[in-house]
Amino acid sequence: MQIEPALNHINIFTHNMDRLIHFYEDILGFKLGYRPPFSVQGSWLYLQENPLIHLVKTDKPVLNIDPAVNHFAIIGKGLAEFLELLRSHNIAYTIRIVPEIETHQVVVSDPDGNMFEVLFEGKEAKGVNIEAYNG
Repeated sequence: MQIEPALNHINIFTHNMDRLIHFYEDILGFKLGYRPPFSVQGSWLYLQENPLIHLVKTDKPVLNIDPAVNHFAIIGKGLAEFLELLRSHNIAYTIRIVPEIETHQVVVSDPDGNMFEVLFEGKEAKGVNIEAYNG
């Protein structure tokens, strides 16, 4: 057996499906797409042809204060534009710089408290204000 070096999807439980759909569409550019007719209510969010985020509806509110899976990370381009988008939506973020390789990790939480990082090459930070924003 061989494992491919790519993540297929992440599954997120949510009490407020519409809120998370709009968040991931507006902030990360995902698009709502086809989902097979499973027995539980949910939605699949696509980047290009790939359904990378699977949302599953739950009856009780979800707040990921101490989750077993801490976060997920995706690769981005356009650091300055992304930071401006976050600020324009009043979304808090922090930025960490990976030692030696200079990758800039923009750390954000969705409305349910799920943390994620968008990773940018260090060269994208030239001339960009990379201070944390508290929303």
